[in-house]
Amino acid sequence: MTRNRVLSGTTEYELIEELEQAITQALPPAWDLTAEHQPRYGGYRLDAVFRIEAPDGNRATVVAEVKMSAEPRTVLSSVEQMRHIGSTVPGDAIVVAAPFISPLARGHLADAGFGWFDLTGNMRLALDRPSVLIQRYGVDRNPFSTPADRRLKSLRGPGAARVVRTLLEIELPVGVRDLAMQAEVGAATSARVVDLLDREGLVERGAGKVISEVRRRPLVRRWTDDYGLTSSNEVERAVDPRGLAHALDELRTSEDQYIVTGSAAARAYLPADVLSVAPLTTLILYADQPRKLARNIGLRTTDRSANVLLVRPFDDALAKGSRVEDGIRYAAAPQVVADLLTGPGRSTEEAEQLMNLMAEKDPRWTE
Repeated sequence: MTRNRVLSGTTEYELIEELEQAITQALPPAWDLTAEHQPRYGGYRLDAVFRIEAPDGNRATVVAEVKMSAEPRTVLSSVEQMRHIGSTVPGDAIVVAAPFISPLARGHLADAGFGWFDLTGNMRLALDRPSVLIQRYGVDRNPFSTPADRRLKSLRGPGAARVVRTLLEIELPVGVRDLAMQAEVGAATSARVVDLLDREGLVERGAGKVISEVRRRPLVRRWTDDYGLTSSNEVERAVDPRGLAHALDELRTSEDQYIVTGSAAARAYLPADVLSVAPLTTLILYADQPRKLARNIGLRTTDRSANVLLVRPFDDALAKGSRVEDGIRYAAAPQVVADLLTGPGRSTEEAEQLMNLMAEKDPRWTE
């Protein structure tokens, strides 16, 4: 057997041993687990097969498929092959084992009905009979690296933010250079970001590497793995003792530069007959001069009990596409979604509500 080395120094064989140990530790002491390495079934040589037997005699077979790289794109392209294996080889579950499996790749596996295991502690194995559910969480970022791999691995920073924000709204298809022009970044930055998104299965590219499709809902979620409303930007906390309705009224006549995002902005995108899933408890404002804006609309800065967050954006990309409605300037809907996904309170539920409405007009916002 060829033992391909991976970034962590672990071999395929050792990865299977780690999976066997993890299953053994998760099962009750009276249960029995046996493993067979590289058995042949028909025309397939499988990586491993585990047989689980409960004390009542119920048995299950788990097929393990090892991937030395389990990037989302790799997982997507392997799903049909693994489905064929599952329909040909007798087994009750398929588990993909890899050094690291990202949240997006785990989502693809879950959609296909497969389990997973990686060396950081992420694991899922579900069986009906005997009844087994092993669900463990490790890390969401790949801890393994090599100096030789200089590919972009993060969407943190202004360049990535500009490309992502543009892809969340741009008309398709679009080439990498045209994307760079509209995002106002260099062509090299655009190419590196698109390459990362391609590897993670978030964009589709056709002839000439022209971007033909963007999976916008997963893309904004992937961006918020690296972008956060309060973690990426400077935040001042304030309170309007007269309430948020007063603060919004003051904004209508304010001459200061600001953009409303978060819960209040989400409401501006809801149809008149649709209520928000959560009450408005916090007003979030982008402002280049937060303290000046706070003073001019009657806010008091505070370290606690704040009902207003004044955010100095780390890049102009966050203000892109803003619009005025009823005298108030609101952030573009994709930016509102990103801020809700990383904001306080029940904002994640509000983000889902807004994305569901956006998906009615643009299917790229579906799952």
